[in-house]
Amino acid sequence: MSFYPSYWERSILLKTFDFIVLGAGIIGKQIAIKIKEKHPSARIALVDKYPLPLGASTRNAGFACFGSISEILDDLKHSSKNEVMELANKRRKGITQLVREFGTEAIGYRPTGSYEIFDNQQSIDLEAALNNLDLINSELKSVTGLDHIFEIKKGNTLEMNVLKTCFYNRHEGMLNTGMLNETIANKAHSLHITPFYGYDVKTIARTNEGYELSNEDNLRISCNQLIIANNSFASILFPELDVVPARGQIIITNPIKDLPFDGIFHSDKGYIYFRNIDNRVLIGGGRNHFKDKETTYDFEGSLEIKEFLENYLRTIVLPNRHFEIDMHWSGIMAMGKEKLPIVKRENENLLLCVRMSGMGVALGPILSSEIAEML
Repeated sequence: MSFYPSYWERSILLKTFDFIVLGAGIIGKQIAIKIKEKHPSARIALVDKYPLPLGASTRNAGFACFGSISEILDDLKHSSKNEVMELANKRRKGITQLVREFGTEAIGYRPTGSYEIFDNQQSIDLEAALNNLDLINSELKSVTGLDHIFEIKKGNTLEMNVLKTCFYNRHEGMLNTGMLNETIANKAHSLHITPFYGYDVKTIARTNEGYELSNEDNLRISCNQLIIANNSFASILFPELDVVPARGQIIITNPIKDLPFDGIFHSDKGYIYFRNIDNRVLIGGGRNHFKDKETTYDFEGSLEIKEFLENYLRTIVLPNRHFEIDMHWSGIMAMGKEKLPIVKRENENLLLCVRMSGMGVALGPILSSEIAEML
């Protein structure tokens, strides 16, 4: 159908907004909140294609982390040392700010610490991590001020089929993704930020005053300043961006009695990750083994990844234990040639905050503040 506005809609409800944030995930909502706090009288709209922000915001593993040693070493192959260390520091500061702004109970945060484990096929990765342990700790201290972020621990105490040596980071933890999204959404709505959820943007047009968005029903909303925060989906509307989708798949078990571990775990340069939640094991990743197939906007998970993750649980995480899979889901992250996020002003009316590379939980508080400072 075609949308024909009433006088009330045109003069009041759809009156030009000062700011429109496209993408109502945890990044977009925090951007809208920061703008409202800086400009209390501003008219702000939050726009999202779905009733829930389905990209990655409500579908991630609930990690509050800033990178394992092997992940950092891998990042150094693609970006400069200063960029990698500053990104890790932004993630660390973001976790601290997230807890401070919303509170541990409201987001289900627990400072459990994290482990990086290595199985028999990753002995070379372990050797590289051990050889660079002091260097990485020193470089991270120069930007974070924290001593010995990564410590050597005994992996055989975890009752997993892993090598004897692992690494522990006391500064990371876990949170409840559902609680985090609900808490941030409640704050955004309490500030009278106007939601346009279920609004599928078909066109974005530059105007004399800013930008105009329209959907398939020709319902148009306009603004002076447009902030793009829909992560991987930004490249659909702006194909020139170095942003490609990356599907991340997760499975979760039914409750398991007497789980022998508590915390978040990294492996395979961060491409495999798992944790405990409600006496269950949640595990995700593995897309590096099926990269071409996982570069997609398709939310339907694949049997290959599901079987890969189940096998990892069976052989590495829960050897000699019976478990059953309860759920399997996917989220869509945003990647590019670099792991660094894109945060910039494109022109006098358009700002970008996209390509989180799977780090949106930790980066949200910092990047949303950066965007607000640009306005």
